[in-house]
Amino acid sequence: MKKGNIAAFFDFDGTLYNGIIAFDFLYFRIREHTMGLNGALLLPRLFFYYILDKFGITDRYALNKKIYARIKGWNSCSLESSATRFFENGIAKKLFPEKLFPEMLKILNAHKKEHHKVIIVTSALREIVSPISRWVKIDDVIATEVGVSNGVYNGVIKALPVGKSRINVIRKYCETNGINMKKSYAYSDHYSDIPLLEGIGNPAAANPDRRLRKYAEKKGWKIINTVN
Repeated sequence: MKKGNIAAFFDFDGTLYNGIIAFDFLYFRIREHTMGLNGALLLPRLFFYYILDKFGITDRYALNKKIYARIKGWNSCSLESSATRFFENGIAKKLFPEKLFPEMLKILNAHKKEHHKVIIVTSALREIVSPISRWVKIDDVIATEVGVSNGVYNGVIKALPVGKSRINVIRKYCETNGINMKKSYAYSDHYSDIPLLEGIGNPAAANPDRRLRKYAEKKGWKIINTVN
């Protein structure tokens, strides 16, 4: 049956995926010795940025711009190859099935049965998430995209679906693909996605942080708890 004009948008880290995929991927690259010194030196800074974000000290959009500006000069083909190995290694060791919340996968598959278009929305690089999204068999990925010149990332951010900008990216996507936002669904765990959840007809807070939980309770949104 042909997909209808209803979509289900799933945030990735913390909503579908139990963790931060960018961190897991970078650690994997270090273990396989494909990271390089510049990449390894980026990890402490990423952790620092994560702390700033965790406690709401800085704007998430500005933070991600800083992060992705720092991958300028990285080899894009090498990163894509590593992402495939990262995924295959995760499947072989049964890591990814355990890293994906079973209850959220059930909800995702229920949307498939309803012939809704299922879309992952993430601040992670498209190249990192794409192998996993193909395994889950979703319809599309809205992810961060950084320009490439002569096989290396040039630091130009082409798409950054983060924070307040996420709803604008999704609104444009819906207009382009004939998606009815009022009939569609959105799932997220982070308070920065409040604009997204308010812009979609059927919002749900999945494993919400404290600020999102409080807001969701006030608005009467559906709250899904899949972790203790």
